[in-house]
Parts: sequence; C-alpha cells; structure tokens
Amino acid sequence: MAGLKRSQRMKVVLDQAERNEQAALEQMTASLRYLDEQKAQIASLKDYHTQYMTDMKHGEGSVLSVAQLQSNLHFVNQIDAAIQQQQLVVDQAQKSFNIAKEKWSILHQKTKGLVELIGRYKDEEQALADKQEQKQLEDALLARYARKK
Repeated sequence: MAGLKRSQRMKVVLDQAERNEQAALEQMTASLRYLDEQKAQIASLKDYHTQYMTDMKHGEGSVLSVAQLQSNLHFVNQIDAAIQQQQLVVDQAQKSFNIAKEKWSILHQKTKGLVELIGRYKDEEQALADKQEQKQLEDALLARYARKK
C-alpha cells in the first residue's frame, strides 16, 4: 500500500463509507415502510370507529336494552383504547424513522465529503504529474541544447 497514491488509499475508506451509507439507507427504508404500515393501521381503526358510530346512530329508532347499550359503549371504549395504543406505536415508529433518516443523512454527507476529497487528491496528483512531465521535457530540451553547443 505504500506505493499507492493518496486518492487510491482513500478509495478503501470511500468503499467502506458507501457500504455504511447503503446499510443506513436500507434501515431508513425499512423504518419508513413500518411507519407507513402503522399509519395505515391507525387509519383503519379510526375508519372502523367512525363506521361503527354511524351504524349505531342509524339504529337509534330501534329499542336497545340497557345491557346492549352498555355492551356497545364498552366496545366503543375498546376501539378508542386500541386507537390510543396504536397512536403510541405510530409515534415510536416516527421516532425510529427520524433517527434512521438522521443517521443516513450523516453518512451520506460523509460519503459525499470523501468523494470531493478524493477528487481534490486526484487533481493535486494530476497537477504534480503534469509539473513533473513539464520539468522532464525542459530538462531534456536543456540537455539537447547543451549538447549542440
């Protein structure tokens, strides 16, 4: 590795950074998918609650016993509790997604910075090579000129 240029040595670091970024992207994608699933679940619960309440209102004309009313109220309370519990799951999924997104963002910026650094190293190496080539040409011309004299 001692004979490698800086840009070539940094390529190993860049490769690892890209692998880390890709892993973080996959984690962020999985977190987003889970968040979307949980949001769909709470939406479904809310829709069910709304539909159940609508069905109960349309049945107002029918006479229900106290036991039936208590049973309906108990069921509505269970749906409400499920919605509250699901909201906690959604909130936690949102936090997990935000953390995964921040991690990916940091790793993405690191990778981007390494790409720019390697680009600068390559530019410097090319400038040095051009300078050395120019010096060799000048030395060859001077040697040729000195021989002719």
